[in-house]
Amino acid sequence: MVRHGRNKKRRAGRIGKTKLKNRSYAKFKPPQIKDHVIKANWDPTKSPSVNYQNLGLSNSPNGSKSAIHQEQSTIGAVEDGYRDQPCKAIELYDIPDSDTLKQIKNQGKLPVSVENQKYMRECFSKYGDDYKSMSRDIKVNNMQHTENFLRKLGARFLLLNDSQRKVDVPENIKHLIA
Repeated sequence: MVRHGRNKKRRAGRIGKTKLKNRSYAKFKPPQIKDHVIKANWDPTKSPSVNYQNLGLSNSPNGSKSAIHQEQSTIGAVEDGYRDQPCKAIELYDIPDSDTLKQIKNQGKLPVSVENQKYMRECFSKYGDDYKSMSRDIKVNNMQHTENFLRKLGARFLLLNDSQRKVDVPENIKHLIA
């Protein structure tokens, strides 16, 4: 039987070479942790699930509560009583009240970002409300947005109130502001 393409593969040096996995880690690959508090409390000799439990976190957030409780009881017995240590979640994070959380969310994003407001100001100052000409000009419309995208962005820009608008409105479109 003819083996087509076998010589090419042999010349390329792909036959017979098996790559061994990098086994430079003794037990578990250490995670790349950037938070200094979690990094201080992480024990690389323990499994990630035990470390999560010592931090007061759930190993499987999508699992059912009964499965989590069973897993915690078996891991606590197997890992020589590591579960008996107190959870450190309260020490790690200051959990805000729900009232302050709502206020923080309301302070957040603008309907149109400041960069997009500056972008639309330049487009409006040159073309007014002619979105077709805006979309064709590659110097002002350097992001090359389509006519429909510019129309939506322009409509959102025109609907902003004075506290949300961070840029000056060009004179040729002041009559369009609601």
